[in-house]
Amino acid sequence: MPTGAQEPPRCVPDAFRRAASEVRTRPPRRTGPWRNLLALLLGVAVSLAAAEGLLHWCYPHDGLRAGVELPWMRGNPDDLSKVYTLDPETGFRPILGAGDYSAFGTLLNAYPATKRAGMTRVLFIGDSVTRRGKIVDALRAIHGEETFEYWNAGVESFGTVQEVAYYLRHNAAIEPDHVILTFHPNDFESTPVAFFDRDRRLVVYQPSAPLRTPSRRLFQASHLYRFLLGLTADRDRGRAAIAAEVRGAMQRLRDALRARGIRLSVVILPLMKPAAEWSPDERRALEQIRAITAELGIEAHDLLPALERAMAGGVDIHETPMDPWHPSAAVARVFARELAARGLLAPPPRAAEGREGDGR
Repeated sequence: MPTGAQEPPRCVPDAFRRAASEVRTRPPRRTGPWRNLLALLLGVAVSLAAAEGLLHWCYPHDGLRAGVELPWMRGNPDDLSKVYTLDPETGFRPILGAGDYSAFGTLLNAYPATKRAGMTRVLFIGDSVTRRGKIVDALRAIHGEETFEYWNAGVESFGTVQEVAYYLRHNAAIEPDHVILTFHPNDFESTPVAFFDRDRRLVVYQPSAPLRTPSRRLFQASHLYRFLLGLTADRDRGRAAIAAEVRGAMQRLRDALRARGIRLSVVILPLMKPAAEWSPDERRALEQIRAITAELGIEAHDLLPALERAMAGGVDIHETPMDPWHPSAAVARVFARELAARGLLAPPPRAAEGREGDGR
């Protein structure tokens, strides 16, 4: 035996020594790629489920920078499932032919569906300001109903993109002669994500950028998706995309009405507070409204100067204290007088010139 070599213990049987030698020289058992992949996927799934659960627990109703919830919908004491239904084009809309809304998507009124000779059918479309009808009522008080019908298709919390889709799909059936769209600075919103939760409460989020249908479903179902979407969102790019979507909706409305010879007017409604108190985003929205209507050649009536005169004259401008969105009845009358002076419900100048040239 070579010097320095260790002689194996004689007390160990040869069979045990051979088995031990095989164990030492045997290569490690391979687990296989599929087993490794399965373990990896299982780990990822557990991590995602844990992250989803944590976000849901910590931020149950938060848009996580991917959108902003309209909390008055979910927290409304009324059963909104009896008032609104989900809609693939508008996110949500009123239930038509029930409650306050007709089958045409307009608030109920006493006018016949069939148009009457010599009557101008005016349709107002917009958000909650239109829905509450203060400006509509003030215009009716000035112009009367001998030659005008005042149809109101305003819907609470609608944005311009929703309003246009709602008109084209439902309101157009009344065949108006004149469509007046009230454009509010907060109407620069994309189609919302809307759903009913387990308690049948209507939940509505305004996304920070336009979303496709699959993304809407993910937004509804997953807090983790909202978190990742908000983490990677470019705020400026999202605002620009929404503005482009609003402009496209306005152009579709203009073209649809022009093809039928229907007059379109836009009433640009200011916030109910001094212009000096507007945020940069609010001022930007007003400038965008002005720019879009000018670029598309749409008749527009900006009510900010009338608001400033009303405030200078001591008019109470708020529907409710500290509400910057909704005009009071008093300032609505100021707006109506301004719109009447501008000829909102008079024939547009070009049409009036044409009638004079025809000797009518």
